[in-house]
Amino acid sequence: MLSFATSSNKVDYSQRDKKGQVAFYVLLWKRQGISLELFDDYWRDVHGPVCARLPGQYQYWQFHVAHDEGGFWPSINGIDCQRYQEDNFDGIAELTFENETDRQTWFQAAGILMDDEHNVFRKAIGYNTNPGNTITYIDGISDGTPNGKVDAIKFHVLVKKADSVSTQDFRNYLTNTFAPKISSSDSVLKFRLHLFEEIDNSRPDAAGVIHNEAPDKQYHAAYEIAFSNHLEREKFFNSSEYASAVQEANRYIKQIQAFPERTAYTFVSNGKMTLAGQRSSSVAELITGIGAVNQLQEDVKSLMLNYNIQTAQTNGSSNSSSYSSSSQNKNQSQPLKRRINYYQDLSADYSRPGLVTSYVAKKLIEDAEKIVAMKESRLPEINSYYTLQQIEAENKEWWPTHCEALRQGRGDILTGEYRDDLIYLCQDGPYFGLEQQKERELHWWALIAQPGVTMCWPIVMFSGEHTFFEWKCVDDETNETLAKGNVTWVRRGHRGACYMKTEQLTFYRDVFAPSELTKLITTA
Repeated sequence: MLSFATSSNKVDYSQRDKKGQVAFYVLLWKRQGISLELFDDYWRDVHGPVCARLPGQYQYWQFHVAHDEGGFWPSINGIDCQRYQEDNFDGIAELTFENETDRQTWFQAAGILMDDEHNVFRKAIGYNTNPGNTITYIDGISDGTPNGKVDAIKFHVLVKKADSVSTQDFRNYLTNTFAPKISSSDSVLKFRLHLFEEIDNSRPDAAGVIHNEAPDKQYHAAYEIAFSNHLEREKFFNSSEYASAVQEANRYIKQIQAFPERTAYTFVSNGKMTLAGQRSSSVAELITGIGAVNQLQEDVKSLMLNYNIQTAQTNGSSNSSSYSSSSQNKNQSQPLKRRINYYQDLSADYSRPGLVTSYVAKKLIEDAEKIVAMKESRLPEINSYYTLQQIEAENKEWWPTHCEALRQGRGDILTGEYRDDLIYLCQDGPYFGLEQQKERELHWWALIAQPGVTMCWPIVMFSGEHTFFEWKCVDDETNETLAKGNVTWVRRGHRGACYMKTEQLTFYRDVFAPSELTKLITTA
C-alpha cells in the first residue's frame, strides 16, 4: 500500500493511483422498466465481471450514485446549480490505463460489452482523459478497493466550462487554483480530478442504448470529493479554503451538478482482477463475510477462472480418495492438462459458431477496411522502429477482422490483405501474385462462406511475422464438416500485409463452387 503523511499529518494514499495515467469515464442511465435494485445487481454482478476480464485495464471501479436532488451542495453565484431530471444518471464506470495503447487495446476488445448494454442501460456517455489529466490530489481513504458502502461521505461532481473561456484557461483554473485549494483543506478526505476530451460522437449506438451527446450537454471535467462525515462537509463549505477556491469560479464554470455516491465496487486494481472481478461483487462479499480463506487459494482461482482442475491430497487419510494412485506424490498438486483458449487476448472469439454478435461483426469489418488501407507499397523493414513485437501485436489485432471478412465473403478485403507479389503454396499450387491467388481462392471463399455454413478457427497461434491457424467449415443444419485445413501466414503487420502463405486444405464436398455461389463473393 503506497501512503505518506502530509504536512497536516493526514495519511495520503493518492500514490496508488499514479500509474493510471489515462481514464475512460462513463456516465450510465438505467434502462427504463427495471428497478434501481435490479440495475444495481445486474451491473455489479453480471456486467462488471465481464468487463473486468477485458485486457489493458489498470483500475476499474463502479460508482452507484443517487440523483442530484440538492440539499448537500451550496449554490455559487453566477453558476447554474439547478437540477435537471434528464441529466440524472444512475452510475459511473471509471476505468484507468497506464497508457493510451492499453486503453485502445481495451476498446478493441470491448465489443462484447456492447451486446450486454441494452440489458441494463438506456444511455452510456463515455469521456476520455489524456495522459496526466486524471489526478488524485489527496486520498485519506485507506481502502482503495471498496466493495459496497465506503466509510466516507462521497460526491461525484460534473462540471461544464463557461462559454466565454477557452478549454485551456478552464483547465488551468481547475488545476492551478481550484484543486490545490480544495485538497489543502483538513476537512477534505479525498479529491480526484478528471479533465475530459470532447466526446467522440462517431461511436455507434448499441441496440437501444444512446452513446452520443449534444455539445451543449457535454461535461468538461469531473471531480470526486469525500469527507469523513457530514460535519466535516459543512465545515469545508464554511472554510477559507473553499471560499478562496470558488472566488472566481463563475468566470470559468458554467454549471455544476453533484451526485452523492451510494456504493462503490472495485473489479480491477493494479492491473489485476479483484475478488469481485473474478467472482462478482456479491460472491466476494459472501467470501469476505464468512472468512472463507480457502476460496482465495490458487487451486480454486484456477478452477473458477481457467476451468483448470487440480487434484490434491485431502486432509483425511492416505486412502481417503478412491482415485488416488499409490505412486503419486501425496503432497503434490497435479493439474489436469487443459488446452488454452487461443482467443483469450483477442477482440473476438471465432473458435466456434455463435460467439460473435452482429454489432461486433460490423465493427470488425469496419476495422478490416481500415487495416487494408494501411498497407504500404514497399515491404517495411523490421528494425527498432518497427519491431517483431509490434508486428505480432498488429497481427493479433488483424486476426478477428480476417475471420469476419471470410465469414461474410468479403473477397475485396481478403485480396487486400495480400501483397501484390504474394507467394502462395498449397497442394495444387504454387500461385504467384494476386491474379493467380484471386482466381483460385474465389472458389474456396464461395464454398466456405455459402449460406447455411459457418467457418470456425479453433486454433490460432502468433509468433512475430508468423500466424498459424487451423480452420473448419460446419453445416449449420447437419453439423457435418464440409472442409478443413491449416494455414501459415507470413504477415509483416498492417504496414507490410501478407507476402507468403502456405496452406493444406481438405474439401469433403466440392472443390470448385457453382456459379450461384461465386456470385455471392464481393470482389475487388
